[in-house]
Amino acid sequence: MFQFYFHKDRGLNDALLERARAANFNVLALTVDTITGGNRERDLRTGFTSPPKLTLDSLMSFATHPAWAWNFLTKEKFDMPHLSGYVSQGTNLAVSVGDYFSTMLDQSMNWNDAEKLCSQWNGQFALKGIMSVEDAKRAVDIGCTGIMVSNHGGRQLDGCRSPFDQLAEICDAVGDKIDVICEGGIQRGTHVLKALSVGAKACSGGRFYLFALAAAGQAGVERVLGNMRTEIERDMKLMGVTKLDQLSRDNLRFHPSR
Repeated sequence: MFQFYFHKDRGLNDALLERARAANFNVLALTVDTITGGNRERDLRTGFTSPPKLTLDSLMSFATHPAWAWNFLTKEKFDMPHLSGYVSQGTNLAVSVGDYFSTMLDQSMNWNDAEKLCSQWNGQFALKGIMSVEDAKRAVDIGCTGIMVSNHGGRQLDGCRSPFDQLAEICDAVGDKIDVICEGGIQRGTHVLKALSVGAKACSGGRFYLFALAAAGQAGVERVLGNMRTEIERDMKLMGVTKLDQLSRDNLRFHPSR
């Protein structure tokens, strides 16, 4: 799955589409909840940018993590190849994630744009960031084959409900027409089983694998995926469940649709 951000630069959008197609991605997922950056106070406090900007705090961090400093200074220059041919931000010009979203992405993106992109891709197409029944139904109408119920890790709209809180009503509305994926807060095997019991077809996670990747590279990702599989299999055994299609809302004491 290729996660697609809709930029003001239509040439960049077309290039991203073709790169995803050439790389044989199976699914294109248009992110619809980040047309402007949220108030990411932690990023503001730490001064986090891409590429990293040398500040007093970051120099102190490099000093206490010599392996980081060595890699930063001796390895090939940081690059975001899908952007560097079109914009300097993110590769040659340090920018925060919030500023990037707010200045580079198209805040006028609408349903017509999403429908056109779906048609251009002409394959499995999802909207990432759906949080209401009305939007889920509209996604079906424009030809989407999947939706990702997500609040972008709680980093966008302050006080937003969690994806799980409205998962049941969205599954009830469109679950027979489109694949519903639950994203957000998925940290354990039981979280996956709860979401599938409500009606989701799958779960996804960002921090889930990114933290492991940052800490230990490929081995870290393999370890965290292995842990998740072990937890899901163990928890299914403890529930007396042998197949995923045996999961239902009867497994949940709290009924999310009530």
